[in-house]
Amino acid sequence: MLVKFTVENYLSFKKRTSIDLTATSLTELRNDNLHSTTLNNLTLLKSMVIFGANSNGKSNLFKAIQFVRKFILNSSKDTQSDEPIEIEPFRLSIESIDKPSFFELIFIYDSVKYRYGFEADSTKIHKEWLYSTTKNKEQLLFERQFQDITISKKYDEASSSLKSITRRNALFISVCAQFNIPTGMSILKALNNVQYISGTEDRFIMDYTIDMMDDPIKKTFINNFIKGANLGFKEIKVEKFKLTEEILSKSKVPKEIRKLLLESDEENVVVSTKHSVYDGNNKVVDNTYFNLFVNESLGTRKYVALAGPIIDTLLNGKTLIIDEFDARLHPLLSKAIIQLFNSKENNPYGAQLIFASHNSSLINPKRKLFRRDQIIITEKDSFGITEMVSLYI
Repeated sequence: MLVKFTVENYLSFKKRTSIDLTATSLTELRNDNLHSTTLNNLTLLKSMVIFGANSNGKSNLFKAIQFVRKFILNSSKDTQSDEPIEIEPFRLSIESIDKPSFFELIFIYDSVKYRYGFEADSTKIHKEWLYSTTKNKEQLLFERQFQDITISKKYDEASSSLKSITRRNALFISVCAQFNIPTGMSILKALNNVQYISGTEDRFIMDYTIDMMDDPIKKTFINNFIKGANLGFKEIKVEKFKLTEEILSKSKVPKEIRKLLLESDEENVVVSTKHSVYDGNNKVVDNTYFNLFVNESLGTRKYVALAGPIIDTLLNGKTLIIDEFDARLHPLLSKAIIQLFNSKENNPYGAQLIFASHNSSLINPKRKLFRRDQIIITEKDSFGITEMVSLYI
């Protein structure tokens, strides 16, 4: 579970800026919108909306989280010694352009709270640190100043031999995970539980949902999710098949392309929505299937595509980040998804939803979807600097 994320000197974030999912002392919506962790006195928000106009930096926040996640997961194995780190500092000020960027994550994994961060520019890691908290006291596990890495007695002793092979453009925590150091592996597993999707890339998300439909249990959850949205159908059907000469002979595909298609091992997929057929007295007499991509609206397609990642997040207590959340999505469907996360019954494991929106109706107090500490307002000043402020002051 994500507790806090901080970024500085990256894209439009010149100043140190954070989002904090720690619940405040507000009494509103405590029963549904909050999740009590196993750690003393730590209660987290189940959802958070990053609200603001276009070009105010909402997506840049998610890009920062994505960069950190990808860099931690891959820096030790994918980055070569002469390859630059994909960091873009705030470029509109001479004060920041030559300084390293700052990133820090606080999260919970296996009942331990970790605080991990690093500072880096395009060529090297300047600083790196890792702390853990099991009760109330935070303990240092390791810290780094350029290539000087200090390991505490609380960290795995076997990691000492890895200091000399850690490149200047690779993170020490990534190297530790690569060599099966338990804490390093825990950090990577925790970050794998932070998933990012773009609300405009329906095709990629749809593939994820289609794959989940192979599991009968997950398929049931997905169809229940769809059924509750009142989209005009209550079930989707996925059919996978390989192209045959008989199928292609009925089409106008040229022979040269037909040969290539037949040689391919790739499966083809048809996703259908199940609709009821009525008689003159409005009684159901049969069912018929519509092609999801031909006969259903863009909003319906997006809702179906989101079903897989949302169900996976809820079932496993993950953190789901969605950019462009309400693009092509009706406000009632957006509301239904938010209510799923802000629900004690449907979200017992404390899964988190963090999304970007410029739909003011979602944060209207009359709708009672969010507490004030769940709403972050983004603004960009005349110097191009993004600032983020919680509605709870």
